[in-house]
Amino acid sequence: MKEKIIVSDFDGTITKKDTLSTFLELYADKEWLVIEDKWVKGEIGSAECLQKQFDLVNNLSPELIDSFVETIEIDDYFEEFNKVRLKNNVDFLILSDGLDYFINRILQKHDIENIKIVSNHAEFKNDKFLISFSNQNSDCIKHSGTCKCNVIKNLRQNYKEIYYIGDGTSDICVADNG
Repeated sequence: MKEKIIVSDFDGTITKKDTLSTFLELYADKEWLVIEDKWVKGEIGSAECLQKQFDLVNNLSPELIDSFVETIEIDDYFEEFNKVRLKNNVDFLILSDGLDYFINRILQKHDIENIKIVSNHAEFKNDKFLISFSNQNSDCIKHSGTCKCNVIKNLRQNYKEIYYIGDGTSDICVADNG
């Protein structure tokens, strides 16, 4: 069993702003806000929410994403934090209910490598994101695309200590379940 791991949310935690919300504000039809409201009220889960919202983005392209990613800033202390945890040989995992497509590009922009990521997967097809949810769990309290509680439960089998960082809706179940 390993000693410890630090697990962190991504959007609005490692990044200064919520990447997905910012992207949707700029590029999606305003109907995305109605879908967001249903998610916030618990009427739909994040998997359904994300797919419906990204279906409202027209003319999606890798170039558009790359241009957008250039505007995303990470927390002022994250790069230093990452260097310290690597120096001390502490495992780190980004655990996000967001999209790997954004996460990977933002990390690449900042030359941050060798970080494990568990999130929803997105790929381009016919100018749209096809989003898959391989970390979904039918018992998930928040009906998330990535069930963070389930991932944490599985990590407990391999780590003595888990330190969790996150403050969003998808982080609530982890906080409630310790």
